[in-house]
Amino acid sequence: MTSHLSTGSRLVRQARTGSGLSQRAIGERAAIPQSVIARAETGGRDLNSSGLDRILRATGYQLTTIPTLRDTVAEAADQAGRHLAEGNEDAAYRDVIQLSDDLAAEHGALRVALAVCPPPPTGDARYDAWIAGLVEWRLDAERLPHPTWLETAPHLTEHWWVDEFSAGDEAVARATPAPIRRRGVIIDEAELASV
Repeated sequence: MTSHLSTGSRLVRQARTGSGLSQRAIGERAAIPQSVIARAETGGRDLNSSGLDRILRATGYQLTTIPTLRDTVAEAADQAGRHLAEGNEDAAYRDVIQLSDDLAAEHGALRVALAVCPPPPTGDARYDAWIAGLVEWRLDAERLPHPTWLETAPHLTEHWWVDEFSAGDEAVARATPAPIRRRGVIIDEAELASV
């Protein structure tokens, strides 16, 4: 994943958004000034491993490694959100397709590990619902447990046809994986992998 932020900055932001805590609350729990949390999150301050661990533990998370080079769901959602904020919906679309590929490439515990951290909101409820449905679909494919964040992940009130040219095509609706369709997103399963 290409990013202007360090890994530590991304981890702090992901843990904060996943925990639902403010920077101030994290600072109080970690006994670190809120300004340090803010600078760490935006890349204005590099943290050593003990500082990063202290902040993450204050959010209820911990630093760990998993044997994969694939991006996590949280990283993919973060990247898609940045692309959407830039007005680059094509790149955000590719981020979600890459996430689908990454989840499909890993199996068992590694697939679950990629999905366990709650993704930050992308700024677009359609993409948030799509990501949640995609995670549920990929986990269900191997009868794997769902992370708790899926329970409160969004469902759209109106269907979003990802490919506007197929809007209303019942064959596409039927070809949409059920967990994605239940969240209000319509996309042919054949589109959910890179070519």
